[in-house]
Amino acid sequence: MIREKSCGAVVYAVKDGRRLYLLEHMKKGHTSICKGHVEGRETEHETAAREIREETALSVLFLDGFRRTIQYSPCEGCVKDVVFFLARAESMEVTAQPEEVDSIEWAELPEALVLLTHRSDRETVLAADRYLNEHPETGDFRPMRRHDRELTREQCERLLKEGSHGVLSLCGDGGWPYGAPLSFVYRNGKIYFHGAGVGHKLDAVRHDPRASFCAVAQDRVISEQYTTDYRSVIAFGTVREIADRGEKRDALRALALKYAPADAEENRERYIGADIAAACVLELTVLRMTGKSRSKME
Repeated sequence: MIREKSCGAVVYAVKDGRRLYLLEHMKKGHTSICKGHVEGRETEHETAAREIREETALSVLFLDGFRRTIQYSPCEGCVKDVVFFLARAESMEVTAQPEEVDSIEWAELPEALVLLTHRSDRETVLAADRYLNEHPETGDFRPMRRHDRELTREQCERLLKEGSHGVLSLCGDGGWPYGAPLSFVYRNGKIYFHGAGVGHKLDAVRHDPRASFCAVAQDRVISEQYTTDYRSVIAFGTVREIADRGEKRDALRALALKYAPADAEENRERYIGADIAAACVLELTVLRMTGKSRSKME
């Protein structure tokens, strides 16, 4: 029995809030997703990346956690394994490989499922779409361009714990962006804010819970180089208004401990008790977090 192996990926991009999948209309007459034979000592990811680059001229970012294998027999006495990954395209500008690919198309999921020739490809794209929906922290966020300045998750969390303020960005009235400078506290993957129970910020959250929060931990101007020495974090996630009185008290206590750590517990609890009924406390659940620094961070 002859065994063969190919590798490829479900390639997608996001445009105007729509998730689009890359489809190849092949010269042999069928429509498929990118894949090709393993060459030499290539790893699975190396094969997939090469095939995508050769067939489309695209550079992609592979997402961790998705790997799907299908098996079929292309001819008698041969079994073929095809491993698929999930990858986000850094651009939608493509060039079809003239030897094998007739044309390339970007399509939303329903159209993609109609256009794909083979059931196994349809099932693979459907599985990839389901994975993106179930793991929003890995999916529809643009990868950071300057990887050489990217901070680790631990470094990002440290900056959030040390930061004194930031800007919460929401979709405001009429679709206009609305940014509110706020004090905050970060703990266990969530960011908490305290404010009034009425106003533009709260109306925006109720209309669309998606948000981003930017905290700048350092910004030192270097005049002679026309630049700054900075450290910053951007967190993406969804915001909810905390209604439970116990949760609200815990968040207010965390805020008070951050900004007035030397205050007596009795005074702190008295202040929280007097404020808790009228206070609005918002919780941002972080789905994706990126940090950037111009200088080395220990």
